[in-house]
Amino acid sequence: MSEREPSSSYLFVTQYFPPERGAAQVRLGAVTRALVARGHRVEVLTALPNYPTGRIFPGWSHRPLQRGVEGGVPTLRVWVWAAMGSGPARLANYLSFGALSLLGLIRARKADWVVVEYPTLFGALPAVVVAKARRQRLVINVADLWVDALVALGALPQGLPARLLLAVERWMLGQADAVNAVTEGVRDAIVDKGVPADRIAWLPNGADDQLFSPGEPDPVDVAAVGLAPGEHLFLYAGTQGYVHGLEVVLDAAALLADDPVRFLLVGGGSERDRLEAEAAERGLANVTFWDPVSPERVASLLRLATAGVATTRSGPLYRSIRSAKMLPMMSSARPVIYSGDDEGAALVAHEGAGLAVPAGDSDALAAAVRAIVDDPQAAAAMGERGRAFIQREASWDAIVGRWLDDVASITGAGLGHEAAR
Repeated sequence: MSEREPSSSYLFVTQYFPPERGAAQVRLGAVTRALVARGHRVEVLTALPNYPTGRIFPGWSHRPLQRGVEGGVPTLRVWVWAAMGSGPARLANYLSFGALSLLGLIRARKADWVVVEYPTLFGALPAVVVAKARRQRLVINVADLWVDALVALGALPQGLPARLLLAVERWMLGQADAVNAVTEGVRDAIVDKGVPADRIAWLPNGADDQLFSPGEPDPVDVAAVGLAPGEHLFLYAGTQGYVHGLEVVLDAAALLADDPVRFLLVGGGSERDRLEAEAAERGLANVTFWDPVSPERVASLLRLATAGVATTRSGPLYRSIRSAKMLPMMSSARPVIYSGDDEGAALVAHEGAGLAVPAGDSDALAAAVRAIVDDPQAAAAMGERGRAFIQREASWDAIVGRWLDDVASITGAGLGHEAAR
C-alpha cells in the first residue's frame, strides 16, 4: 500500500454478492477483495444468496441476520423473500432486503465510506439515509437505471408514481460524494438526471486475468461435455434472463443442425426453464443446458470452447449494456460472438476481439459461428487481441486502481483516505 493510500474502512451495501453469479456479484466481489489486499478494512452487508434461482441457496441458515467471513471479507447477511422474475413476489424480494438491511446497518461496524449498489431504490435508500445521518462519505454504484427500465418495460405506468420514484432517485444520487457508472450510456443518463459530470467515477465490469487465462481444460470437463471428434463448443455462461434474448441462440442452433457445432448454455435465470423446454420441443440436439457452475469451472470450459457467445435484446433500453459475459471469454483468449446493438458489441468490434452481429439476427449469428469454425487462425488472432485488451484495460487490478484515483480526484479525500469532515 502506497503512502498516498493509507488504510480506510468501507461498508458495501448490496442485495447481490457472491456466491451468487452475475455481473454485479463479480464486480463487487472483486472490488472488495482488491481493497482488502490493499490493507483496507471492508465489511459487506448483503442478502442471503438466492439469485438467479429465486431460492435461498442450500446450506444457508434462514436467520434474520448472520455474520461470517467470506473470501477474506467480513460479511453480514440478512434474510430476504427469495423470488425471481417480475411481479409481486419480486417486489417483495426487493422490499424485504430494504427492510432487513436496516437491521444489518445497525449491526455493521461504522465505516469511513459507504458504497451502495443501485438498483433498487428499496435496497439503496435505507443505506443512503443512514450514511448521511452518520456523516459518512457515500458512493453510489449505478449499474442500471432501475426506474427508467420499469417505465420502459411497462411495469410502472407513466404518471405520478413514476415521477415520484424518479424524484426520489434524483434526490438519492444527489446525496452521494461520488457516483459510479459501469457503462458510458449509464454515465450519460446519470448526467441527464442532474449529477455533475465531475462527480462521476468509472467502475466498469472486468475480468480476473489470472483465473480466466489460456491453457488446457480440466479432463473432467472434457469428459462431461463429451464433444464428438471435430465438434466445436460455443459457450454461453451466465444469467439467462429476458434482457439476454437467448431465443436467437436457439434459432441459430436450428440453422446449424448439420454443422459440427454444440452450444452449451451454463447458468440459471428467469428464462432458463422456458428456453430449455423450447429447445427440447424443437429437438435441438446441438443445445445443452447446465446449471450454474463455479468460476473455476467456467474458466475450464472456456479453454475447451472454440468461442464464447454473449447476447442482449434489441431496443433503446439495452443500448448502454456491456455484457460482462464477454470479459472472461476475452481474458481466456477466446473469440467472442456478440449478438447485440450495445456498448459491448461496439467494444468487441473496436478491439477486433470477435464478431459482433445484430441483436436477434439468428442468420448472422449462425454465419459468425461458421466463420469462426472455418478460419481458426483468424479466430486465434481475435482471442489474442481480446486477452491483450483485458490485461491492458479490464483486469480487476487495473480497474480498481483507476477507480480509486477517480474518487480521490472527485472527493479530495479519496477512497484510500480517512473521511474526516
